[in-house]
Amino acid sequence: MVAHRPSPAGRRRALQIAQTLATEVAVARASTALTVAQVARRAAVSRSTVLRVESGEPGVHLDTLAAVCDALGLNLSVKVFPAREPSLRDSGQLRIAQFICAQAGKAWHPRLEHAIGDGPLRAADVVFIGAEEIIDFEIERRPVDYQAQYRRIADKRDALQRQFDRPVRLVMVMEDTRRSRSVVQPHIELIRLSLPATSADVWRSIRAGTPLGRDGLLWVRPWGADGSTH
Repeated sequence: MVAHRPSPAGRRRALQIAQTLATEVAVARASTALTVAQVARRAAVSRSTVLRVESGEPGVHLDTLAAVCDALGLNLSVKVFPAREPSLRDSGQLRIAQFICAQAGKAWHPRLEHAIGDGPLRAADVVFIGAEEIIDFEIERRPVDYQAQYRRIADKRDALQRQFDRPVRLVMVMEDTRRSRSVVQPHIELIRLSLPATSADVWRSIRAGTPLGRDGLLWVRPWGADGSTH
């Protein structure tokens, strides 16, 4: 069996986290005047393990880190935050993005992965630039948590709006599958309020090059056929 190593970026980030934790553990131990041996006994680990934690070694197991922290009266909390999004190519969304762009009327100027910042909102998936308005297409191939996904892409649209002096319309793009429909169904009334333009409305705007005028939801069949209305 071939052992797989994390990417260089993953190793760098793990080292940064381990070093931050090492500093906090060392400061906590110093402030409580506990010796390495005392912390080791409380955590039921070896002295060398405590020293590994304090040296910022990224390979220490999570349960061991939690035990050392608990021995020092610290609560170890692990939470993930958006840092950056995978590109369209990485996420398998490129084919959908290209299909949408191929339908664009002459009045639209499509852009893939339009930059909107250096943080977690670094790029809009597809942006159609028109004389009267901008359309921001955000591709969520498979809905999991509609409300959370909507909030995230709405933040993108708001960031994009600050770049333009024309209205920016938000279109959430989903693959039209039975599973996607079942996940979205409980939120259908909310969707009609927040994304009132139907797929038919969006396709008409895309192909005619006319302003959409409101936000919408666009269903796209996985095999590349036109989306249907919601």
